[in-house]
Amino acid sequence: MYRVLYRKYRPKFFADVIGQPQVTDTLKNELKSNRLAHAYLFTGSRGTGKTTCSKILSKAVNCLNPIDGDPCGECEICKGIDDGTVLDVVEIDAASNNGVDDIRMLREEAVFTPAVAKYRVYIIDEVHMLSIGAFNALLKTLEEPPPHVIFILATTEVHKLPATILSRCQRFDFHRIAPRDIAERLRFVCESEGVTIDDNAALLVAGLADGAMRDALSLLDQCISKGEHITEEIVRRTAGLADKSHLFDITDAIRTKDGAAAVEIIDSLYRDSKDMARLCDELTSHFRELMLIKTVKQPRDIIVMSDDDYNKAYEQAMVMPLEEVVDAIGVLQTSKEKMLRGANRRIEMEMTAVRLCTPSLKQSINPELESRVADMEKTIMSLRANPPVAENKPARPAPAAKMKRPTNEEMERLREKAVPMPEWPEVIEEMRKYSRTVAASFDGSTAYISEKYVLVDSSNTICFDLLRNNDKLRSRMRDIIKSVTGTDYRLGRYSYPDEEKTDDALSQLKNDFKSAGIPVDDNK
Repeated sequence: MYRVLYRKYRPKFFADVIGQPQVTDTLKNELKSNRLAHAYLFTGSRGTGKTTCSKILSKAVNCLNPIDGDPCGECEICKGIDDGTVLDVVEIDAASNNGVDDIRMLREEAVFTPAVAKYRVYIIDEVHMLSIGAFNALLKTLEEPPPHVIFILATTEVHKLPATILSRCQRFDFHRIAPRDIAERLRFVCESEGVTIDDNAALLVAGLADGAMRDALSLLDQCISKGEHITEEIVRRTAGLADKSHLFDITDAIRTKDGAAAVEIIDSLYRDSKDMARLCDELTSHFRELMLIKTVKQPRDIIVMSDDDYNKAYEQAMVMPLEEVVDAIGVLQTSKEKMLRGANRRIEMEMTAVRLCTPSLKQSINPELESRVADMEKTIMSLRANPPVAENKPARPAPAAKMKRPTNEEMERLREKAVPMPEWPEVIEEMRKYSRTVAASFDGSTAYISEKYVLVDSSNTICFDLLRNNDKLRSRMRDIIKSVTGTDYRLGRYSYPDEEKTDDALSQLKNDFKSAGIPVDDNK
């Protein structure tokens, strides 16, 4: 009978386990020094080697001729564990044997000495599926097991285990396997099977596996059934992926705001029986790659794709604003959630493409916050139209951070010393993460640095009203400026609407006084 690849090429020695040196090296050292724990906990995502290491460990502790911490693989114990004839090594699936009675049966068996091996080893897979009663029944045995018993617990969801269980185990965390390590293993398997695989195809399989070697080998198994030479196109067709060129084309349509072109591409893919939810995932991953290119210093070390595709992605990333890329990821993720809730996938994908191509239709990233800002803007406009009647109460001193207007002489001095602030666009972009609406009110503005002030110059007075009347918003912008420049500045306006008129009137009054022979102090 044909054996699937992930079973046929399951590692039999610690050295063959890919991408988990933090686990295999420690276990080998414990075995060589004979410092074995009575309970081990293997945790990590699926397909990363938890069950494989459990089997190797169970053989290594019982092997008649261990070699440098590894089982020999040739003695009767090793062969018996491999073919299942040694009953001292027991594998239990906690998903289907999760009751109190199952664990009580295990406890009753554990007291008996092994039949042929040195240790009786219990491998409990998906241990987080045990019931509370079963955990309680296991607790005492796990804490003080018979000297001939070793427990190996494996789980993908360690957060579901009680703290009392965690504290009684020696824990090992399995990491997701790096895509290049997976690709290297795939090339080895293909060579052993007499099959050739392109480097781009191996990297694509590795990327789709998401760090799981078992998933990668399962997909490779399907690809091998289609031919003895595996190309990137075969992998895409087997996995039901859209051709990478379609992702670049859709992204170009979004960048150029060509909704018709984006919908036409989606329609073509739909007619080719491409799953729209999968397309949405692929497009999300593509925009993630663009985001990494724009934000990470060495993105090539993170992004798994061919050199040609990377060069194309780099060119796209350089001509798209980071805000637009991040916004697209958010819109696509929301669309995927709607698809999973039962929305028509084709219609939802087309709507998403049109929304991304039409800025006025994009959904708010934080609708609640923007709604509150919109209400605040309405209140400000209302106060302008109907100012409140002043009461005869002592005026309170303004907070230190308040935007208050300096005197005309102070403003003149500040403007003379003012220099343009090159970081101002970056400040606005950071503010946009806090509120797109507030940041939009600063679009087209410029800023200058003078002494302890950042002076903002804008024809849109709403931005000044927002800062003057909202302490939290003003404090947020000062924090952003400090994080960008490294200096704590106060906020001010570069000029005021009535300043020019006031200066002209004051100058005229001073000239009239001088003409009449009245002494005038120009500094007042």
